[in-house]
This record gives sequence, structure tokens and C-alpha cells, in this order.
Amino acid sequence: MKSDKKKAVSPRVFLNAPLSNIAAQTLNTKIKRVLEEEGFICISPQEILPPSTNVDSREILKQNVEFVKQCDIILSVLDAPGEGVIFELGFAYAIGKPIVAFRSNRLSYLGKVIEGLWSELPESQKAASIDELRTRLKHFRASGGISHSAAT
Repeated sequence: MKSDKKKAVSPRVFLNAPLSNIAAQTLNTKIKRVLEEEGFICISPQEILPPSTNVDSREILKQNVEFVKQCDIILSVLDAPGEGVIFELGFAYAIGKPIVAFRSNRLSYLGKVIEGLWSELPESQKAASIDELRTRLKHFRASGGISHSAAT
């Protein structure tokens, strides 16, 4: 006898985060752990195609654009984001991907465009600590999703 129930599919999250120093990499590891504990599949591009001088920049661009397209959510870490983080965040926003933003230092200025995006996101899509991020992710799972932005 066939079951009519569909197996629940775990949402795929693109971890859009800086890699510039050990502290950033440690934070990314913590965030990935929280995502997995909350039942999400974490796509961490740097684990799939680790950055190095031997990696073709066009391949990284192609891979990360595909990951953004394929994922259900973009989790963007805005603590000292580099150009890659900003590009992927902008691309995700432009194609209408739901965004959750993590920013532990709200006093650091991110520039007008990213500050505008931060301001536009509902509070339920912003986190300033790992505990707050966990709460936002639980809300996502309970509600069945998040919006693209406050305006939609």
C-alpha cells in the first residue's frame, strides 16, 4: 500500500559568508552546525570548492551563482562582508530568493545599499547572535517559509 504523504524535504541554505580570517571561519562553522541541527541542508561553497590561488575565479563565480539559484534560502553573514558576499547577496535579492541576514555588530556600517537591504528585511529575518539565528530558523520551519523582503 502506497503512502500519500510526501517525505519532508529539508530546505537548502546557501551560507553566504566571509572567509577572510579564522574568526569568520569559526563563525561559519557554528552557523553551519546550527543549520544542520535545525534540519536544514547547508551549502557551504568553500567546502565544495575551497578557495586557493589554484582555483579558477570563473569556476567559483559559476558554482556560487548556481548554488544561489538552487537553494531555498540565502543566509548572509554581514560581519565584514567582502565583495563576494555582497555580490552573491545582491544576486539572491535580484532573483527573489528569501534572505536571512546575520550581523553580530550592527554598529559597523555596510554602505547605503546593504544598509537599505538590512532595513528592509523584517526582524524575523535578521539575527544578531547564534541564539537569535536559531530562533529565526525555528520560526522558518514552523511557518513554512519566509518572504523575499518586507515589501512583498
